[in-house]
Amino acid sequence: MPEERPADKQEDWTVIRGGTLLCFDAEDRLIENGELWFSGGEIRRVGDRGGFDPPAGARVTVVDAAGRLVLPGLINAHTHSYSALLKGTVDAVPLDVYMIGAIAGGSGRTPREIRISAEVDCITMLKTGTTSVIDHYSERPALSAAGLEAVAAAYRGAGLRARIAPMIADLPYPETVPINPATLPDALHDHYASFEPPSIDAYLDIVEHAATALDTASGRIGLLYGVDGPQRCSRRLLERTAEAKARTGLGLHTHMLETKTQAVMRPGGFVEMLAGMGLIDDKSSFAHFVWSYGIDILAARKAGVTVVHPAPSNMMLGSGICPTLRLVREGIPVAFGSDGANCGPSGLLETVRAATWLSRITEPDPDRWIDARGMLRHAMTGGARAMGEPGRIGILAPDARADIAVIDMRSHWHRPMGDPWNHLLYYEQGGGAEHVWVDGVQCLRDGRLLTLDEEAVLAEAEEIARGHARRQRESEPFIAAHREPFHRMITKIHGRDDLGIERLARLA
Repeated sequence: MPEERPADKQEDWTVIRGGTLLCFDAEDRLIENGELWFSGGEIRRVGDRGGFDPPAGARVTVVDAAGRLVLPGLINAHTHSYSALLKGTVDAVPLDVYMIGAIAGGSGRTPREIRISAEVDCITMLKTGTTSVIDHYSERPALSAAGLEAVAAAYRGAGLRARIAPMIADLPYPETVPINPATLPDALHDHYASFEPPSIDAYLDIVEHAATALDTASGRIGLLYGVDGPQRCSRRLLERTAEAKARTGLGLHTHMLETKTQAVMRPGGFVEMLAGMGLIDDKSSFAHFVWSYGIDILAARKAGVTVVHPAPSNMMLGSGICPTLRLVREGIPVAFGSDGANCGPSGLLETVRAATWLSRITEPDPDRWIDARGMLRHAMTGGARAMGEPGRIGILAPDARADIAVIDMRSHWHRPMGDPWNHLLYYEQGGGAEHVWVDGVQCLRDGRLLTLDEEAVLAEAEEIARGHARRQRESEPFIAAHREPFHRMITKIHGRDDLGIERLARLA
């Protein structure tokens, strides 16, 4: 029998009729020629076609989904909206060098530039079926109330469900990597000697005020603490954030053990350190977690942390391969994220697909591989958990939020049609999203955005990016001064084989 709940009388109802429903519910139901009803931002009925009538007098919008997949909106659990203005600027650099350029390229932006950059990401996400995002939002040199409001306004206007995690780090960059300071040129010593850390008090005040001042009543826009990776933060910053987290009840989203250079800084101790401070719990998520030791994995499981896996950026920056299958076997929830758009497109399916394939070259026993349906389910359930919305998003079921994507499967990519789960993960290239709703509000209709003027946003973004490119060229000598000493540091550490873990693929 189809699942349904007693229908409260609502004036406006929508029915999506005739498609193949991928429910991601407890039974992982696939319903061919199905029917989904929603009203008031909430799914009311999911089941076979027919057999349900809305309340008398309701206005009903009918969406023909024949030849389409109907699924919960995708959840991008780790991205950086600032990087959308930096597309195409990164190639063949490891993370430790990449960061220097990213800091330079993402600094000194106006609130308007911040909003436009986030809107560029919103365009890609909505047009590829993503309805929820965690934005590890970076504003340099320091977080401002105006900047935070600008990025929140972008998500409000575009219609996405968002958790904004403002980043902060308070250590000079050379202190955040295991480099010998004596190897740095004098000019860099002089530059970093004048480093002024951002105010911890100001950061915490802005986040706490925004948590009550932003329009969060619908639950669509929310905040997380976003302290950067622990190697980039003073102990005082981490302890103060833990105190604030306990006071406000907000969750935490942070980078963790992304590279081998980070793994050598505190072998097997970063996660336990944060746990000892009371900074991590089941409202926390770690992005990357590539170079995690066994003790880190056990501590993350004990704390209830969700791990977010951005496989394409890990590959692009040469960071390594996340031990996804081990995390799953250990019972750690796994979600997926696109990371910054300067490291590749903000489409979520590409990330899940890459993670699926990478996991198989780390496990010789094919019985332990996770199939398409299983990996997509992790994306939905893990993403919902990282967002703080388990059971409310990432699922088609009565009482869940009406975050829904309809994917047209009639293109050459999907004909002839085989298993729908396989087609969604392995064949969908990101252009098939036809309709998207978030909280029952339609944001995409027939492939066209309803909430943003796509061409106007992109044109303004291109003009801003041209100005940023000029400033980036001016910073090139400063960036170049880091390359030789950082290259020596990275190659030396990658040559070490005494850590007891390996996350790089080495061909003999």
